[in-house]
Amino acid sequence: MSTTNEDKAAKWQKTRQLGKARYVMYYGVAMWGISLAVLFTAIEWLTQQTLTPSWFTIRIIVFGIIGFLVANFRWDGNERKYAPRPPSKKR
Repeated sequence: MSTTNEDKAAKWQKTRQLGKARYVMYYGVAMWGISLAVLFTAIEWLTQQTLTPSWFTIRIIVFGIIGFLVANFRWDGNERKYAPRPPSKKR
């Protein structure tokens, strides 16, 4: 394993201590969901000079679900890539 991969693996081990549920809620729902909802609401404000509360609610829900899925897939991918594996048994 190269130094870069070892660094990433060490960082993942630290992040892994959060647990999957917290990781998905923090990085997926909070970071992706809220950030994208705010970004698209800001774009709405800048282009139309109006804010529609129902659209903001819809954005929070939709981007929260998307963020949940993205973070869930990232967790699984990082687990496959960086999780420690038990030593293989020789026959």
